[in-house]
Amino acid sequence: MSKWSNIEVADLQVLTDEELREVVAFFSTRQEPLSQREADVLSDARDSRALLDSCVSVEHDEDEYDESMDGDHESALASAGWGTDEDYGCYGGEEY
Repeated sequence: MSKWSNIEVADLQVLTDEELREVVAFFSTRQEPLSQREADVLSDARDSRALLDSCVSVEHDEDEYDESMDGDHESALASAGWGTDEDYGCYGGEEY
């Protein structure tokens, strides 16, 4: 008897992605016909897997990175509060 033999539809919500894969594989490869409960579990497990797959973020290539902005990096950092020494009144020659 497999650990997935007695699983209920309500149990699916607490399973990990890997466990959902196991449930789908277990019920998909059964030789005997599925009961209505088992068919419901298989259907919901597949739906949960599809939902998880759609939520996975797609990694972007570095080539697709958009560096466009109104100014240069220094002005962007200064406006974000990471200004240069000159932005804070230090023009060189002074000791801190």
